[in-house]
Amino acid sequence: MTISDYGTTPTETVFVIDVNDRFAHLFGNVSDLLATHEGVHLQPPRGLDFFDQDGQRLAPVFDETWTLRGLVKTNEKPDPAAVQTRIAAVFAHLAEYTSSHPDEISEDYGLSVDEALGELPALDGKSLTDSIAVLNGVTHGAAVVEAGQQDPGNWFHNLMHKIS
Repeated sequence: MTISDYGTTPTETVFVIDVNDRFAHLFGNVSDLLATHEGVHLQPPRGLDFFDQDGQRLAPVFDETWTLRGLVKTNEKPDPAAVQTRIAAVFAHLAEYTSSHPDEISEDYGLSVDEALGELPALDGKSLTDSIAVLNGVTHGAAVVEAGQQDPGNWFHNLMHKIS
C-alpha cells in the first residue's frame, strides 16, 4: 500500500494519540489529518501514535524536512482494545483536569465543572467502534484551520489542544 493509498476514503478513520495519553484526535482519513496542523511540526515536538479504526498501528512517513506526508500500516497485529483503553485514558485525564480547573473552564468555555463533565463522552467500557461513533457525534469534522484562527472544535477538543 502506498502513502497516498492509505486512509483516503471516508471509512478509514485515523486516531492520533500522544504517547502520554493526554491528547487524542479523530480524523475521517489521512487526507484530513494532513490538512491540519497535526501534520506539521509542533513546538515543542511531541510523540504521537497513529492508529486506524481497526486498532492497527500506523507508522508516520516524513519528507526530508520532517513534515508528515502520510501513514503506512505496520506489521503489528491490530489491537482495538488497547487503542480504546488509551482513548478512554485521554478523556479520564481531561475530566480530571476539568475538575481541578473550574475557573479556567468557566472563563474560557462558559461552563461549570458539572456542565463540562456532563458533556464529556463516556468512553470507558465501550468498544473502539462505539467510541468512534460517539466521538463522531460530539466533535467537529477535521477542518483546515488557518494560522491564527481559533480551532472550530467543541470545548473539550480545544481544551485538549491547550493543555497537551
